[in-house]
Amino acid sequence: MKKKMLAIGAVLIVLISGGVYCMTKWIEHQNSPYNVSDVLDDKGAKLYKRGFRLLEEQLATYIKEHYSGVSKIEFSPIFVQGGDGQTMFDANIVPVIYDNYGNKAYLGRKVGKHGYASYGLLGDLRLDFNGFDEEVIEIDVDGKFLEITDYQSLPPKAKLTINPSMDENIEALVNAGHLKDVVKSEKGSLKAEVAYNTEIRKGNEWEWR
Repeated sequence: MKKKMLAIGAVLIVLISGGVYCMTKWIEHQNSPYNVSDVLDDKGAKLYKRGFRLLEEQLATYIKEHYSGVSKIEFSPIFVQGGDGQTMFDANIVPVIYDNYGNKAYLGRKVGKHGYASYGLLGDLRLDFNGFDEEVIEIDVDGKFLEITDYQSLPPKAKLTINPSMDENIEALVNAGHLKDVVKSEKGSLKAEVAYNTEIRKGNEWEWR
């Protein structure tokens, strides 16, 4: 009888410990920046990954084809904010440029006292579902939105030929010494490495490093 009671006690301890562990992990997941289920369901997350991957390719292509002196281009995760009923939902990315000297600079942030536009929803990208619950992806091309829903990679018609806000941002970064010998040029940097990123996180893109 005594052995039976000890066995039951041991089983209860294991069950309680397991339950506490699982509950702790669940709470950690709910509070994790990697859990975006409260603002995007699986269908929405898939749409955002596809849409932002196309935006990243558009931005990277513009830099590679219009700037010399670039060795690498990378992107932050897709940062989502709001959607909690109190603040408007938003999503943005941070493009990063490396020069040939190992310097790196973040686009869409302040340079000195001047701020530059971020990259993401509304200004660069529109993501939605139509009346048939089908994905709709529209991307800004030289000031006009173009639908590219059916494309898995950036079509030639969606390439940027001008991007004044990015040009001003890069020029400011060079003048401030954050980048060296990165200049507007038809020669471009066609061999520059590109690291795309479609991870989705909750948080502010300004804090990403």
